[in-house]
Amino acid sequence: PLSVLADITASLLNNGMAVYEMGQVSVTMERSVCKILTDLIGWDDQSTGFFTSGGTLANLTALLTARQVFSKGTYWDNGQGNSKYAVMVSSEAHYCIARAVKIMGLGEDAIISIPVNEHFQIKVDTIQEIYNNAIQQGKEVFAFVGNACSTGTGSYDDLETIGAFCKQHGIWFHVDGAHGGAVLLSKKYRHLITGLKHADSMTLDFHKLLQTSILCTSLLYKSSIASHQTFAQGASYLYEDLDYEWYQLGKRTFECTKPMMVLKAYTLIHQLGIERLGADIDYRYDLAKQFADAILTNNSFELATYPQSNIVCFRYIPEYMDLAELNQLNHALRLKLNHSGKYYLVQTTIDKKIFLRTSLMNPETKLEELLALLTLIQSIST
Repeated sequence: PLSVLADITASLLNNGMAVYEMGQVSVTMERSVCKILTDLIGWDDQSTGFFTSGGTLANLTALLTARQVFSKGTYWDNGQGNSKYAVMVSSEAHYCIARAVKIMGLGEDAIISIPVNEHFQIKVDTIQEIYNNAIQQGKEVFAFVGNACSTGTGSYDDLETIGAFCKQHGIWFHVDGAHGGAVLLSKKYRHLITGLKHADSMTLDFHKLLQTSILCTSLLYKSSIASHQTFAQGASYLYEDLDYEWYQLGKRTFECTKPMMVLKAYTLIHQLGIERLGADIDYRYDLAKQFADAILTNNSFELATYPQSNIVCFRYIPEYMDLAELNQLNHALRLKLNHSGKYYLVQTTIDKKIFLRTSLMNPETKLEELLALLTLIQSIST
C-alpha cells in the first residue's frame, strides 16, 4: 500500500530527473537511498548510485561503464576497432546479460559462458582456464557478471572468489543482484553475498523482494568517477559544464526523462525500516526451505535444487512416466493451475526437464497455502 501511495504521488508531481532543477527532491532522495545501500555493502564515500527502469537497463548500463573504463575512456568516441571485447558470465545468467552484450555490438562470440555446478552456481575452479583460453583467442575480457541470485533457480555465485579473480586480472566485476541482492538488508542471509564489497557495480531491484510496485531498480557503483564515464559527452543546452556533478543524473543514466520511482523505495525504507524489510526477506527465504522440505518428504515430487533464496523449482513425477511424458504433464499442470486462478507458477527447463517454478514474493504467504498447492497438483494430475 505504501508503494501504491508513493506511485500516485510521483505521478501527481510528474517531475523529470535528468537535471537537478527539474527534480530536486527526487534526485536528492536517490542519493540518500543509494548511500544507505552502499554503506550496507561496505563501500566508502566515493561510491554512488541512481535508480533506473528495471534490471535489464541497469545491467546494460553497468556493462557500458565497464567497457568505457576498460578502454580508458576511448570507446565512446572511437568505437571498438579491431578489439575483441568479451564478458565472462554464468551459464545461468539472466537472458538480459546476453542481450546487453549484443546490443553493445559485441556479438555472440563475446559471451564467455562459465559452467555451473549441481547447485547452479558458477564453477569457480574453471574460471582461470576459461579466461586463459579466451586470452589465447585474442579476446579482451573487460567484465565478469556474477549472480546474486540467478533468476532461474535462485542460486548465489561465490562472489568472494570471483571478486579476487577480477581484481587479479583487472576485470570489472558486476553483480546482477536484481532478484536476490536485497539480502543486503538481511542479517540472517547476508552471508550469501559475502564478497560483494569487491564488486565494481551492482544491480538491485526494489520491486522483487523489497515490496515496491514495478519498476524500481537501483544501480550502484563503487566509484563515482567510473559512473560518470559511461556516457561522457557534452550536452551544452542542459549542462553548464562537464564536471562530476552527482546531482545531474542525465550525465550517468540512459534515461533523460524518468519517473520519480525512488519515492517508493524511500518511503518503504523510512516507514518500515531496514530491519523490518530484512525480516520479511528472512521469512520468505525460510518459507522456501520449509516448502522444499515438504517436497522432499513427498515421493511424488522432485526438487531441482535445494533453495538458497525465495525461488523453489520442483516437478511432479509419477513413477510410470518417461522424460517426455513428465515434461508434457508438468507443462499441462502449470496451465491448469494458472487457469484455476488459485495459484500462479512459471516453468523453467533444467537439463531438458520441465520444472514448475514458484517465487515467494508476498510476505503474507503461508506454508499451508504451499502445501495445498502440492495437494491440488496431485488432484488435477489425472
